[in-house]
This record gives sequence, structure tokens and C-alpha cells, in this order.
Amino acid sequence: MTETVKGCPLCEGNAAVSAGSAASREQIVTTEHWRVIAHRSALPGWMLIAARSHARSLSDLSASAAAELGMLLSQGTIALEKEFDAIKSYVMQFSEGMLGHLHFSLAPRTADLPEDRRGAAISAYNAKDTPLDDSARDEIAHRLRAAWPAHS
Repeated sequence: MTETVKGCPLCEGNAAVSAGSAASREQIVTTEHWRVIAHRSALPGWMLIAARSHARSLSDLSASAAAELGMLLSQGTIALEKEFDAIKSYVMQFSEGMLGHLHFSLAPRTADLPEDRRGAAISAYNAKDTPLDDSARDEIAHRLRAAWPAHS
């Protein structure tokens, strides 16, 4: 981990992981360059893949960080298919909040996802609904970690 920004919640979470004090929901999987988080969303299975340094753009990534990202997106989708019966995953990257810290959303697209929540409208799970509590996020993190495929 390199650059951190004071007051950035993702940088603070990265520091907690490094210190060994992060909750399960904050570290489904941790690699050299990324941390996978059970997101504070109302949709079970929604994950964030956050850079372990305060990168602001894909153009800030090293080749090894970009390669790890591709692997994590693939593995995360496999875990969502296995654990949440997702038929695909939605991948989103805006990084407008949290002081611009680069992160990706990886959300399960299940067969029974209501039509009014498909595509970009899936963001309503974060904007309009009550998020899952921390214990539910910890349980989801445990389930996803168990379903996560081994590195290949």
C-alpha cells in the first residue's frame, strides 16, 4: 500500500486491514493492490473492490494492479454465481465520493431481480433502501469468502 489520504473511509479501511483490526465485512479478499468489501447496500452480495492505495483513476494503476483487478472481477463474479445464483454481475466505477478513491462495485444480477432495479437502476438499492446491518454484511462476507475461487 502506498498513498493514503486522511479522512478517506477506504484508506482508513485499508489501514485497519493492514493493522489486523478490520471486520470480516471489510476484507472478503485482500491482495497486494485491492481489498474486496461486503458493501453497505440493501442488496445482499454487492461488493466493492477498492484500491489499497489512494489511486483516483484506472490510469493510475500499475500493470500488476490492473491484472489483479481483472482477476478479482472474474473471481467475484464466480462467487456471486455460486453463492447468490447470479446470472451475471454488474460492474460499475464512478469513484466520485470517498475523496475520489478508486473503487468498483460488483453487484449480483439475479434472475429474480425486479425489472425496475435492472441495469443502472440497481443503484436504488444504495440510494433508496435501508442498507444491510454490519452483522448481515459479516455473514455475507463469510459466504462469499467460502465461495471465492482459488487463485489460478
